[in-house]
Amino acid sequence: MSEQSADVSRRAFLRAGAGATAVAAGAGTAAAAKEGTDSGGGGGGNVRPEWPSYVSDANGGAYEDLRGQSEATVEVGAGSSGFAFAPTKIWIDPGTTVKFEFIEAGHNVKPNEQPEGGGLSGTEGGQFATISKGQTYSVTLETGGMYTYNCAPHEGQGMKGAIAVGGDVSTVEVETGGGGSSRPEVPDAAKSLGIATGFGMAATLGLAYFFIKYGGDYGEFDGA
Repeated sequence: MSEQSADVSRRAFLRAGAGATAVAAGAGTAAAAKEGTDSGGGGGGNVRPEWPSYVSDANGGAYEDLRGQSEATVEVGAGSSGFAFAPTKIWIDPGTTVKFEFIEAGHNVKPNEQPEGGGLSGTEGGQFATISKGQTYSVTLETGGMYTYNCAPHEGQGMKGAIAVGGDVSTVEVETGGGGSSRPEVPDAAKSLGIATGFGMAATLGLAYFFIKYGGDYGEFDGA
C-alpha cells in the first residue's frame, strides 16, 4: 500500500470512528432527555403546592396534579390498612368536581380547614356517620385555596387529605428527579448509555492509534 493511500485510509477510518462516537453520544443524550420527560408528573412540572403541616403525617401521601380535568376521583379507604385517601393530595382547577369513591365501608369525609366560601361540606350527617362501600360523594369546588379534610373515625390513624384549588395557593419548587436529593437524578438508562458510549470512544481511539502507527495493509509485512 502506498503512503498516500494509507494516509487516505487512515483519514477515512478516523472520520468513520468519530461519526460512530457522535451517533452513540447523541443517542445517549436523546434517551436521557426522553427518560426525564417520561418520569415527570402532572402539568405542574417541578412546582407543587405547599401542603399544610396537617397532612404531613397522612397515610398514603400520593400527590397528583389534576389541573385541566373537569373531574377528579379520590378513593376512600385505600391502602393496605384501608385508612387512606388516594391520592392523598391533589391540585385541581376551580370548578372541578371531586368524586370521593368509597372502596371500603366505615369511613366518611369531614372538612378540617378550607378557604372562606369553600364548598367541601363533607359526608357526615352526624359527627361519625359513614358511607357504605361502593357509594360516592361528589362536590364541586369553585373557591380557590387550600382544603384539608379527614375521615372522622380514623383521623388519629392518619386518614387525612388535602386539595389545592387554583393558582392562588402557596407553591414550592421540588427536585424533578424526586427522592429529596439535592442533586438532579440521572436516569438509569442514561447511565448505561453513557458507559457504553465511553467504551465505544475508547475502542475507537485505540483502533485509530494502531491504524495510524502500523498502517492499514495487514496482508503484507515488510521487516525493518
